[in-house]
Order: sequence, then C-alpha cells, then structure tokens
Amino acid sequence: MAAIANRYARALAEVSFKLGQHEAVERELEQFGQLLDGNRELSAFYEDPAVGAARKKAATSQLLARLGFCKTAGNFIHVLVERNRMGHFNEMLQAFRQVIRDRLGIVEVGVTTSAEIGQALREQLSRAMEQVSGKRVQLRFRIDPRILGGVVTRVGDTIYDGSVRQQLQQMKERLSTLD
Repeated sequence: MAAIANRYARALAEVSFKLGQHEAVERELEQFGQLLDGNRELSAFYEDPAVGAARKKAATSQLLARLGFCKTAGNFIHVLVERNRMGHFNEMLQAFRQVIRDRLGIVEVGVTTSAEIGQALREQLSRAMEQVSGKRVQLRFRIDPRILGGVVTRVGDTIYDGSVRQQLQQMKERLSTLD
C-alpha cells in the first residue's frame, strides 16, 4: 500500500503547490485524520462494505461542508471515498506530509523530553538540529517521563540520545566492566 499512498500523495502535493494551498490542505487533512481517529463510528462507517458508495459520498459531502474545507482537500477525500481507500487515510496523510517536507527542504525531527520545555530551549534545539541535518527542521515534541531528563531526538532513522536514562545506562555498563 505504501506505493499507492505515495502516488496519491505526490498527485495531491502537485495540485496543492500549483494552487498555493499545500499548507491549508495539510492542515485540513490533519483535522480530518484527527476526526477519524477520534470517532471510531465514523471510521467504521467508511470501512463497512455494507454501506453503499452513494451513502458514503453523501455523508462525506455533508461533513466536508460543515468543516468548511477547501476544494482541494475535499476533492481528495472524495476520491478516497469513491475508490474505497479511506482505510488507508492515515498512511496517505503521512506520505503527503513527507512529500511536502521534501519539496520544502524540511526534515521532521522527533524530540522527546521528560517534561515540557520553554520556547527559548525549543529555538536553541531547532538551530542545533538545523546545523546537524543541514536542512530546515520541523520539531515534533513528545513528553516521556521515563527518560528522566535530557533530550532524545530522532532525525529519520538516526537517534541522538542525550537522556539521563541513557547516560546512567552507559555509566552502569562502564562500571560493570571495571571488575
């Protein structure tokens, strides 16, 4: 399915950039994805083969009208409904985000901290990660108290683990070899 998701994502990105709507489309698709994730009944509705395509299209039109989505995002969702691909919506959204970031020269960096960090530290971390990656960065923050302190960052497949937990683990390993 990844190849199909990438094909849809590239096509949507092409149209979105041509119309200057890539930011709005991404924002609206994220909103729709959150709606699907937060409403199991809606997800089940789209995935139910017993529900006819006409009924799904009508319900989608009503929902999109209420949400006030731009035509590009709405048309994309309609295409997914017509082609019975709503079960892969999140995969297509992820692929679309990646295509957008690639075209803009942005790399997504996952940042895990033990507690919320202030804006000044966020900006400092952003600058540091831009130097490391050589690209503009988009930080995605997550809190995990199990790391005890410090920061764990992930750029693609590379993890930079500066957590207190990791440092304690390394210290433990060094001390155990001193016997």
